[in-house]
Parts: sequence; structure tokens; C-alpha cells
Amino acid sequence: MNFKIRRAAKEDCKDISRMIMDLAIYEKMPDQVKISHEAVLCYSEIGKKKQCARLQLSALEWNTPSRDFYAAKGAQDLTVTEGWHAIRFDGQSLDNLANEAPKD
Repeated sequence: MNFKIRRAAKEDCKDISRMIMDLAIYEKMPDQVKISHEAVLCYSEIGKKKQCARLQLSALEWNTPSRDFYAAKGAQDLTVTEGWHAIRFDGQSLDNLANEAPKD
């Protein structure tokens, strides 16, 4: 294999984040991954270049530094303005839901 060592470019953000998450999953620690504010700025630039209409993020209630950062940059907190709630199915609840799907 041939490798070329170089400085990361903004275009690399998506792949770098994916590799970090892959490693965290391998180590059984995906909940320990935290994406920096700089990465969010990078993602927003990529989104605009690809003509995306929005960037949607999740932030935990206790994570006030991130929520404050997003608000300062003009983000809307949909929990407050539109009443959106994050909903998750996992484990047994996901199994139960999948079992209710129509069978072929």
C-alpha cells in the first residue's frame, strides 16, 4: 500500500468523523464521541456547497455550551419553537416495533 501524509482539508471532515465513529464503535464507546464546533462549521460549508437546505443537529439538555454556540450562530431550537421531540427505538422496543411490520 502507498500512503501520502498531508494536512487534512475541509473536504476530509466527513471521512474523518466517520473514521472516528467507526473506531468508537469498534471500542464499544460510541457515546464518548463528541464533534467539535469546528466540525459543525465545516459540515455547514459542505452542506451549502451541496445545496442542502438545512443542517439539523441534536444536543443533550445538559450540553449548554453547544446549545449556546448554535444559538449564537443563529440556530433555531425546534424543541422550543416547534415542540419537536427526539424519539428513539432501541433494544427490545425496536425488536417489538420491527415484529409489527407487515410480512411479505
